[in-house]
This record gives sequence, C-alpha cells and structure tokens, in this order.
Amino acid sequence: MIDERRLLRKLASSDEEAFREIVSGYSRYVSTVIANQIRDFENTTVIEELSADVFFELWRNRENLTTPHLRGWLSAVARNKAKNYIRTQKLVCESLDDSIAENIIDLSDDFSALEKEEQAKEIRLAIGNLRKPEREVLLRYYYYNQTVAIIAEETGTNVATVKTRLQRGRAKLKEILEKGGFSK
Repeated sequence: MIDERRLLRKLASSDEEAFREIVSGYSRYVSTVIANQIRDFENTTVIEELSADVFFELWRNRENLTTPHLRGWLSAVARNKAKNYIRTQKLVCESLDDSIAENIIDLSDDFSALEKEEQAKEIRLAIGNLRKPEREVLLRYYYYNQTVAIIAEETGTNVATVKTRLQRGRAKLKEILEKGGFSK
C-alpha cells in the first residue's frame, strides 16, 4: 500500500525519488482512468501522452497541493485531461445516460432515432429513481467499466455487497421500466 501522505510531503519538497515512486505506483491507474474516459484502449500513444501530462501537472503543482488523497487528485486530473482531449479532437462524446442506456439494454437498429431517444429518456428517469448505492454501482459498472473488485475497493465495501447492489439495481431498474410500459 502506498503511503500517499508521506509521498506528498516529500514531493512538496521537490523529492524526485518520491515523484518516481508516485509515477511507478499510479501509472496503470491513471492510464485506465484516461482509457475509460476516451473509450479507446487501443490508442496507447494518446493514453501515454495524457498520462505523462497528468504527472507533469503533479510535478508542476507539487508545492501547492492541499489534498491528502493523491489517488483522487490524479483521477480528477486524468479525467479532465481526457475530456479536454476529446473536446480538442472534436470527438463525439456520448452523454453519461445514453451510454448507460446502451450498455444496459440493446438498442437495435430496428428502432428509429426518435424511439432510441425515448428509450434513453425512460432509462435516465429510471436510473434517477434508484437509491444512491445502487445507482452508483450501476454507473461504475456499466459506464466506467469498473470490475466488481475495483468498485468494492474504491467505495470501501466488500465484493459481496457490490454484487448485491448491482443485482438489486438491475432488478429495480427493470421493475421501474416495466411499470412505465417499457419492454425490451
């Protein structure tokens, strides 16, 4: 386990060894956050460049960091770098809810664009009606493509609880959608 506070203290005093330890310990994590945002795991060059930018920002802001949570700070910067990349490349970035809708159900080509939009709207409303724990697990699992183990680790719950929340969330979502007259 990485002692973030110790590393942040050393980093604030421009300790290059601490910086190397952070880069070594968090490179895969930062790359995964970026890849999940840009939805392109194949473009390793872009992921590597954006990861390097994240660590450059860390070094540049080393003396002014006030967060005790290095992992959270790196995650936020990585997401922002990825989103900026998407904007500058003029890539079409699906909205969160539409992405979830497409992952939860199969929106086949038989539906018109209007029908797809209506289905996505219904799913957004249904997701909004879920309890926060179930909604969070569904978002992490379907939108961020996180594994059950990662969700458990990041939320501080055990794997069985995450699986239960995922199962309950899907069941409740299905129930809400069926009550609303939605059928797959």
